[in-house]
Amino acid sequence: MNRDPAAANAEHEALIQFLYLAPVGLVQADIDGEVVMMNPVAAQLLMPLSRNGGLDNLFVALEGVAPELRAAAARHAESYGKVCDGLHLHLDAGGGARRGPQILSLTLLKLDAGRLMAVLDDVTEQLLRERRLRQNDAWLNAILAGVTDYALANLDLQGRICDWNQSIGRVTGFGPEAVGQPFTIFYPPGALALEYRQDRLREADASGWSLDEGQRVRADGGEFWGSTLVAPLPDREPLPGESGSPAYCLILRDMGERPGQGMADSRQEHADAA
Repeated sequence: MNRDPAAANAEHEALIQFLYLAPVGLVQADIDGEVVMMNPVAAQLLMPLSRNGGLDNLFVALEGVAPELRAAAARHAESYGKVCDGLHLHLDAGGGARRGPQILSLTLLKLDAGRLMAVLDDVTEQLLRERRLRQNDAWLNAILAGVTDYALANLDLQGRICDWNQSIGRVTGFGPEAVGQPFTIFYPPGALALEYRQDRLREADASGWSLDEGQRVRADGGEFWGSTLVAPLPDREPLPGESGSPAYCLILRDMGERPGQGMADSRQEHADAA
């Protein structure tokens, strides 16, 4: 059946427009990697890998970060299907700091016996967020695995304590009067200005958590070395009339003496004895 040339041209133009406006990098190549089509996102992502400013061959462009890609495509016996799916390409594998994308995700599809399609995406920020979450989980698991020297509190959107529980009293000595106070009551006077307190909350919003370590203070004025983690709560949008509802979780851990303090005290004792 003969197709209407006008309809075929319109379909082709729509396909080209889709490829060029796609939010991910798309590269069509022949079975040997020679590039037939590349959209702007792909060109931007691959250009740092180009040795001579050219991107004529997909396998050559990726040789430094995916040297087995050509062989993997050749081993793919089926006439279509995925050669690789979500392969991480570390652009800084050669060492040194890079600006811009550092890790790309590559999916290579075999369209038919003679055509390949590569899908590229910058996953640098996504992997950094996942790494922070894993660190966060590890930190929380270490606390919850039997450690008793920590206090838990909920904070509202302004960083004020929403509720009191026994863990707050156990670690800091503060009672129910802590409710409504900013979490800076656990810091020595003047240690956290209002602007810095808000910065801690904004950092938690942006990164999924905010962690700092330093001097902390108990209700009786005694100081201890502690670490404080602030993390936003899921589904924390307050209902009408509930502006003081929990928005963040705070975990305050008593770490004992300041790192290195034991060695310093020991040196001082030896000096005094001398």
